[in-house]
Amino acid sequence: MRIVVVVLAAVVGLSVAGWAQREPNPIPLIHGIASFVIPGLGQYLNAEYDKALVHFTVDVVLLVGGGYLAAFVPYPGFSLFFGVGLVHTLWGLYSGWDAYQVALRRQGLALHISPTGFAVTF
Repeated sequence: MRIVVVVLAAVVGLSVAGWAQREPNPIPLIHGIASFVIPGLGQYLNAEYDKALVHFTVDVVLLVGGGYLAAFVPYPGFSLFFGVGLVHTLWGLYSGWDAYQVALRRQGLALHISPTGFAVTF
């Protein structure tokens, strides 16, 4: 009977210790998604205000300038509006990746691409 109690206490103790482990912090992912949706927002959340202004300004210039260029430049067989959307999406991806990496570094983590695949350093 004592063995059963000891084993049961060990199982309960280990399961409670497992519940008490820290969950991964979702903040880097939130900053990356925020900056993908609105380029510069993730940088702003990372307290990089100058970089946030640059990312947002570049996005506005790409959208407005590209929209005007696509409206006035005739290009047969292909709409330049598609190109504007593609460039905007690529800039959003870069901005989101940058915000995610900075937030990871602030937590003491970094994600790198190594010859064997992805590597996480801390």
